[in-house]
Amino acid sequence: MKEKKKFQMPSALTIVMIFLGVVAVMTWFVPTSVVNESGDIVFNAAFDADGNIIENAGTNPAGLWDFFLAPIQGLAIGADVACSILISGAFLAVLNKTGAMDAGINALLKKFSGNTLIVLLITVFALMGTIYGAWEEMPAYAIIIIPMFLAAGYDVMTGMLVILVGAVAGNMADVVNPYAIGAAVAAIGNEELSIGSGIVLRMILFVALVTFGTISVLRYANKVKKDPSKSVVADIAECQNMAAAASTNEEKMSWRHKLSLIVFAIVILLCVMGYAPWASIGENQGVFNFLNGFKTNLSGGFLGNLLGVDSFTEFGNWYFNEFCVIWLIGAIVIAVINKMPEKEFVSTFIGGAADLMGVVLVLATSRGISVFMGSQTEGMSITFIYWIQNILKDVPLWAFVIAAVAVYVMIAVFLQSTSGLAGITMPIFGAIAMAVFATTSTGGTGGQILLMSAFTCGVNFICSFYPESTNMGICELTHIPYDRFVRTMLKISLPMLLIAAVIISVAPYVGIV
Repeated sequence: MKEKKKFQMPSALTIVMIFLGVVAVMTWFVPTSVVNESGDIVFNAAFDADGNIIENAGTNPAGLWDFFLAPIQGLAIGADVACSILISGAFLAVLNKTGAMDAGINALLKKFSGNTLIVLLITVFALMGTIYGAWEEMPAYAIIIIPMFLAAGYDVMTGMLVILVGAVAGNMADVVNPYAIGAAVAAIGNEELSIGSGIVLRMILFVALVTFGTISVLRYANKVKKDPSKSVVADIAECQNMAAAASTNEEKMSWRHKLSLIVFAIVILLCVMGYAPWASIGENQGVFNFLNGFKTNLSGGFLGNLLGVDSFTEFGNWYFNEFCVIWLIGAIVIAVINKMPEKEFVSTFIGGAADLMGVVLVLATSRGISVFMGSQTEGMSITFIYWIQNILKDVPLWAFVIAAVAVYVMIAVFLQSTSGLAGITMPIFGAIAMAVFATTSTGGTGGQILLMSAFTCGVNFICSFYPESTNMGICELTHIPYDRFVRTMLKISLPMLLIAAVIISVAPYVGIV
């Protein structure tokens, strides 16, 4: 009698392909809708070639050719993200080749306990999320952080949780993130609102969510370190092989290692400086001008032309292209410091990029889903938003905040761009919040502040487990089955969502808003 085979979770790429197929089928039944110039949703409509609205446009069914074309289009859409993943992998391969990373990890583990590192790094990733919405770049950091925790005696899931729980907590609070809060304020159009409106509420959310997330990760991490069999990936051979490889490195620190790690630290610092929205945080143009003064001073001169400062993107306005440039330069500098032969450098660089091609393919396929869902102004995603926002109109006062959180959770399944969602939904939801709270002690503006926090919490909760490029990319990188990742992540992110909903709901009654 043949032994019955146990169900095995498909790979990350297969899961995303299945999800792509489901969305493709939906295109046969769900009509497209558009957002007009006034910001209103026109149901069952599409734009023609001249930008005019065609009503009763019906569905836009995807065929078999479209299904296989979508990942290719997704790769084109996400080319900058894909390139940053490949370049970061190449950079880290060069750094690892020198032995500097192993030496640095060993030195760090001797200085700090595992618990200290967990608390510190979760806080760092939370700050990155809450300041500028860091998320898509997380796979690049995973390459760095996960080996550190493997070397310290934890498992791959611990490293993943440190990165994603921190980023999710920070993004759910979004204390000063201009791409979420700033976009929401702009879309609502209330002159009484600014990016600082409701900041006390969002700071309370930040502390509560980061604290809960940190305690949860510490509990899991210490359980695994005490008894490795308690790891959710204890039976996954690939995960155990990663742990074995990380634990066998005993590299000692040399002066070349130290210089290489200094370069690495500078690269990370420049990326943070580049991404952080200096012109928007606290509406402080002075910081922005100070950081970017060298461009103004050098522009047009010989040295400025030699360095190419006119092509330099100011700190605060960086995106993935700038990310790639910094990691590329860093790799070359580290190779020079360590006197790495040219052929060895090139082969190591290419090999490091090649190791992450699986992650890039997952990213491309997940981006293909957005091809079927549509853009921020046209497509099937707009139809789902139209249906859901009509439900919210009839929600009573006492349940408005909780309903808003729930609605944004649902909406985020179909469209995950925070700035895009803000632009589409806030003009309508903001008006509803104003009307609902106008006659209360909270006031209409206070109601809109509550709405903005409900928006960031609901949307970013979905990011914690949704099969999109960041989550699936890290699953592919670490060999963690997606189902185990979801179960583990939801044990932390779902309570975080409930905590956030309670805090936002009681805020008007305790004088926070």
